Parts: sequence; C-alpha cells; structure tokens
Amino acid sequence: MKRFSGILFISLLMLWGTAQSGLANDCGLRILTEISSPSVFEDADGSLKGFGIEIVEAMKKEIGCESPVEVMPWARGYKYVSNHPDVMLFSTARTEQREELFHWVGPIACYKWVFYGLKGGVKVKSLEEAKKVNGIGCYRKDARTQFLQGQGFSNLEITDSQDINFKKLLRGRIDLVVTSNIGIKSILEKNDELREKTVPVFTFRSVKMYLAFSKSTDSATIRRWQEAYDVLQRRGVIGDIQDRWIQRCRE
Repeated sequence: MKRFSGILFISLLMLWGTAQSGLANDCGLRILTEISSPSVFEDADGSLKGFGIEIVEAMKKEIGCESPVEVMPWARGYKYVSNHPDVMLFSTARTEQREELFHWVGPIACYKWVFYGLKGGVKVKSLEEAKKVNGIGCYRKDARTQFLQGQGFSNLEITDSQDINFKKLLRGRIDLVVTSNIGIKSILEKNDELREKTVPVFTFRSVKMYLAFSKSTDSATIRRWQEAYDVLQRRGVIGDIQDRWIQRCRE
C-alpha cells in the first residue's frame, strides 16, 4: 500500500511538473491571423505557410512561446483583438486610424494599396476620380476600407471576401477592387480569367504591416515581442524571410 501511495505521489508530481512546464512555455497570448497569401496560406498537407507565419514562428521560438496560431475570418479577428486583452493579430496594416487602438511590433512587410480594374475599363488618376466610379469592392474591417471611408468615399461595396469582389468586377457590377501589390499575386495565380482581364489602375498609398496587440495587453508581453523582433532584425532573419516571399522593407 505504501509502495502504491509512493508511486501515485510521484506520478502526480510528474503530471504537475508537466502542467507547470506547459504553462511556462505558454506566453499567455492568443495569436490570431487570417488566410491571406502570401502572409498566411494553407499548404497541401494542411500546414500554414507564408512570410507572416515564418516571422511569427521565429519570434515565438526566440521568446520560448508555444501559443498556437489560430486562423479565423479577418473581421472576427479584428473584433477580438479590439475587445480582449492579451491578443495579437497579424498581418495588420498600421494606419493613422488604427494608431492608438493597438500596440505595434514590426514592421513585418511593406506594400502598396492598389485599385484593380478591367482592361479597357475605367481610368482613375486620383482618389477624387475614384470617388466617381460606379462601385469599388472592399474587404470588411480592412485598413484600405477604413482609409477610403475616412476619405469620404460613398461608393464602397463591402464584402467578407476578395473572391466575391473580383467576381463582381468580372461581371461588371463594380468598376474597381481595392487590393495590394503583394496580395493580388496569389489571387491572379489561381484565376486565369482575372489574369487575362484585369490590370492595376491606380496605386494610391504605401503602407507597412505589423503585429497588432490589443491595447490592454501586458506591457511586459509587448516588450518581449519587441525585443525578439529587434534581435531577429539584427541577425538578418526578418529580411531573409521577406526576401523569400516579398520585397524586403528598405525604408
């Protein structure tokens, strides 16, 4: 009986130690993202790939963090990071409208915002001209949508999917879709009709993408992630990842 009690006690200690070890490796942060190539996409085997995933995983390794990356629709993730503590959302455009809403670590990418349209379709050379087209397909809770709304656009057609926006463009239901110079590549790669019929019409802004942390996230957590980013940046890891997927941030 004593021998059994001793074995049970040791087993409980081992279980407790395992649980404590798991807690020690969990950085107390919920990490959210969306499927948006080339930042994040699902490989044939179901694993997540992309420059955003690689940078975040490298930072997790540096910190010793084992919190999993969760994939969800962008609007849901954006709402969650806006309303809960200890949440990180990537890859998030850092804009004037969002500056005071989150803590920021990065940048992890530099890119441009572009209006795409049909060949032989509408031509615009300014945001003021874009306000006069019949319709512009936008993505819900997206930084580009928020920016255009702030500029007084009244012709935005907001959806939960860029695929829907481009279908509407091909059918002539809207004149333009707002996208990015890095995000458009994966969309065109999987759609022959879009490659044949669409062109960039007007590039209107350069933006940087960051890791966005909820405002009430503990300052020590932000500091750990910023330090990890700085270390990887000095080692050239961030730049090497960018070089393999997109253009390196030179600014």
